[in-house]
Amino acid sequence: MLLLAASVVCATAPRAHAATDSSRAASEIANLPDDCFAELENGTGAEIACLFPLRLSETEQAELEKGSRGYVKNVVCTMTIRIPRADVERAMTARDLEFKSPEQPVSCTVTTYKSTFDITGTFAPRVVFKNDVAVEASPGLANVEGISRVISWPVVQFVNRWPSIRKGLLQIVNAYRAYARQKGASSAK
Repeated sequence: MLLLAASVVCATAPRAHAATDSSRAASEIANLPDDCFAELENGTGAEIACLFPLRLSETEQAELEKGSRGYVKNVVCTMTIRIPRADVERAMTARDLEFKSPEQPVSCTVTTYKSTFDITGTFAPRVVFKNDVAVEASPGLANVEGISRVISWPVVQFVNRWPSIRKGLLQIVNAYRAYARQKGASSAK
């Protein structure tokens, strides 16, 4: 948010600082690895930081198009992930837990039947583990900007509620938990 200032000098100082911060943030994002699985697997930092491409399968594209009554044809996104490694490790080992990720920024290109445009938003995935298995998941898409609510609402509903996306998220989480535990057991030998 821009601050109101009484003089030109006061008004331009925050903008110069914001531009520097914005440039620094863009540079940091550009330097993030684009292989989140490698970062999860081999990273050693206190946080998992990477860029994650999000692409719909042909089936998901067809479901989105149907859910938006033919208006939205496709959505292609890149999510910037920055999450404490300890939080993810806790979720990988807990028998019963409700994991909630902090909001992760996402930028997307939306293709409709008549145009293509960019939007932004956030993902805050939520996964519920019971009896050592992920049983419920939601990507937690929210805060969509750059598009009217008439268009964003069906996209948000599709992403957060569509069974194939929720099921896919559960499959990935459970498969990775099994893999991580197997890897941990074999390295402990």
